[in-house]
Amino acid sequence: MSFWEKNSFLDYQYVIIGGGILGLSAACTIKEKTPDASVLVLERGIFPAGASTKNAGFACFGSLSEIISDFGRIGTDETVSLVEKRWKGINILRRRLGDEKIGLLNYGGYELVDESRTGNLLKIEFVNDKLKDIFGTEVYKLKNEKIKEFGFNDSKIKALVYSEFESQIDTGMMMNSLTDYAVSKGIRILTGCNAERISEKENHVRVIANDSLSGEKIFFSAKKLYVCSNAFTKKILPEINVKPGRGQVLITKPVKDLKFKGVFHYEEGYYYFRNFGERIILGGGRNHFLKEEESTEFVKNDKIITDLNEKLQNIIIPGIKYEVDYTWTGIMAFTENKLPLTENISDRITCIISCNGMGIALSSYIAESLLK
Repeated sequence: MSFWEKNSFLDYQYVIIGGGILGLSAACTIKEKTPDASVLVLERGIFPAGASTKNAGFACFGSLSEIISDFGRIGTDETVSLVEKRWKGINILRRRLGDEKIGLLNYGGYELVDESRTGNLLKIEFVNDKLKDIFGTEVYKLKNEKIKEFGFNDSKIKALVYSEFESQIDTGMMMNSLTDYAVSKGIRILTGCNAERISEKENHVRVIANDSLSGEKIFFSAKKLYVCSNAFTKKILPEINVKPGRGQVLITKPVKDLKFKGVFHYEEGYYYFRNFGERIILGGGRNHFLKEEESTEFVKNDKIITDLNEKLQNIIIPGIKYEVDYTWTGIMAFTENKLPLTENISDRITCIISCNGMGIALSSYIAESLLK
């Protein structure tokens, strides 16, 4: 390394490992609260390595059946609190960047309800009552007349639950805008920089990264380190209890006379689809292959892609010709209780991870609440 590199590129007040939406949100929050602080973000990929640039672009907080399921798993109060955090996080993101810069379109959100989940419809009033203090009005309403209007298979879909509060965003625009915002605040971002390990010294934290060009080890120094590397955190902090969850996504070529707009959930949110113009973005199916998809490898699962195509053909656009343009995968992180994980490893090292598939909604809130 040169004298200039050692003198100007290595020492910071804050270093953040992970340049996805959570890591950048944490960095932006730091600079908003302490404008003079020096902040470095290290991202191992050219693009964020997890799901931040690979998600389907849902600004959502949970479907009716997902929330009812969470009531049973983590309790009503904890679920309501989690929904509130997601909703607050969406609005922090919107205020920070502006709707135009994240490509936000409010066509609403819908849940497709099949025969096996019609019992959840009896709980709409109960769920609306629990969420009323957050949204100020009813969140979920039946819109069964839209089933045929949208062209769904009404022999399989028995009800359609609508929420006016869900929107879609352009994930690429959002991440570009968040990156631009971070840079405008004076945050330094290094991509293609793999942080391999950390060590805590008496008055700083050392982050050891690898220079892919020279093979040389680079030693960054921070007064405070935030680890925001989500599913990849165990490579740095193996004691952290988090599991990866790979998501499979496909996008069609434009579908002639596509009948629906909005974001859509199915099977407790394990399937999700939306329009992007005249295209359909569809992802999910991980619930049927949980162990296989507990992976940090960016590999296509042909069984899931086949399943997604089956959902398109038999439920979403039955009888309509379409072509899949291409597919991709993203890697999310999940905790046992489905709650975000914030853990102080020491006075100088904090781990912030696991939005459990809700990174767009939760990242801004988690960053802001942690750094109050």
